[in-house]
Amino acid sequence: MPDLRTPLTATDSQEIPMTAARSFLPALLELQRVDSQLLTTLRRAKELQTSEAVAALVTRRTQAVAAARELDAALQRAQDAVREAESAVAGIQSRIDRDTRRLNAGGTSKDLMGIQHQIDTLTAQRGRAEEEQLQAMDRAEEVAADRERKQPLLRAADTEARTAVAERDAELSRLKDEHARLTAERARRAAAVTDASVLERYDRLRTARGGGRIAVARWENGTCGACDTRLSPADAAALEATPETGIPQCPECSAMLVL
Repeated sequence: MPDLRTPLTATDSQEIPMTAARSFLPALLELQRVDSQLLTTLRRAKELQTSEAVAALVTRRTQAVAAARELDAALQRAQDAVREAESAVAGIQSRIDRDTRRLNAGGTSKDLMGIQHQIDTLTAQRGRAEEEQLQAMDRAEEVAADRERKQPLLRAADTEARTAVAERDAELSRLKDEHARLTAERARRAAAVTDASVLERYDRLRTARGGGRIAVARWENGTCGACDTRLSPADAAALEATPETGIPQCPECSAMLVL
């Protein structure tokens, strides 16, 4: 078994002699309960703030927003191309109509031949322009259909991320309130321990080796409630024989014990 004991100093012997010191153990148990809840609250808040799952959803949403904007831009470009193609066809048709009126108005044989040649040239141009118009319209329909297919997925990614962030923020807000409540309660519980040396010992045990340790617990059925160590019969007997003027401590983890 690894040695979980905190190195003892001259003032940190297994028994802490002090008048009526043991009477503060119930109050320290309540303080320990509050400190454990505070630690749990802080750990949960850290988990939420560093959640890889939420971060992944936010990243996915960012990508979805960018993809949605690109789909909108692609549709806009396709629609612009359709309008440009329609305008080109309309412009050519306007010139054909103008030249047709000139042709119908009559003139010299040479002039009429020139006008007819121009009409034939414009008609060929209109055919090509109409083909380009059809292609632009087909392309716009494809882009619009692609956008319609992808938008539900992109909206789902946005909704999922927003929901996850809202739930995280709501829980963080609740944890903040809980932390404030527990902090106030801790101050009251600590004030109930009027023996400064006992409180100092408690805090020293609780914050040793990175903090988060259990400094006071119950002794039940031969087992330390802090480290769950079941003591040998000899150690258990010695612990239970601790004088009333001292505070029993686990020989393994140094936690103060309520017998």
